[in-house]
Amino acid sequence: MNSPKKKKIQYDAEYISYVESGESSAVFITRDIVKSINTNGKWVDVISVDGYWNENRRWEFQSFSVELFPRKTRPVYPPQASDEEKKYITWQTAHADIQDLRKHGYKGAKFEIFPKLVNANKGKYRTIQAVWNKTFNRWVQKNWFTSSCEWRKRKVPLQPKWEYRILKIQRL
Repeated sequence: MNSPKKKKIQYDAEYISYVESGESSAVFITRDIVKSINTNGKWVDVISVDGYWNENRRWEFQSFSVELFPRKTRPVYPPQASDEEKKYITWQTAHADIQDLRKHGYKGAKFEIFPKLVNANKGKYRTIQAVWNKTFNRWVQKNWFTSSCEWRKRKVPLQPKWEYRILKIQRL
C-alpha cells in the first residue's frame, strides 16, 4: 500500500530572509541563552542585527536589538509536522501576532544584546594511538604501518563546540 506523498511547505521570501539574516539566531540567543530577560509567553522580534556569517557558518554578532511582545495567538501544527515546518509555522504566527499588536500601538520592552561566539573546546585535546613513521618523522595512516613505524600517543584537538556567551545586555 502506497502512502500519500507529503506536501512540502513552500517558505516565503520573508521567512528565508529571517533565517539567513541572523534574526533566527538572535531569537534563539535571546530566548534560550540570555537568562536575565524573561521571554516566557512572549514573542521576540528582532529590530536590528550587527553581525555576519563567519568562516564556520555561524553568526558572529557585534550586537542585536530585540523587542518583546505578549503571545496572543498560539501556533497550530498539523499532525506529523517536521521540526522545520513547526519553526516556520511558529514564525508565521509570531509575525502576524506582532504585526497586529504594533497596529494597535503596543510598544514592548526593548533590549540590545552583545553576545560573543566562542569555541568551548579551544585548547582542549584528546589522546589517541597513532602511527609514527621514524624514517620520515611524520604521522601516517594506520594502513601504512611498516617496519619503520611505531605506535605513539598523539594529542589531537577536540572538534569545535560553538556557543554564545553574553557580554552585556542593555535596556533601550
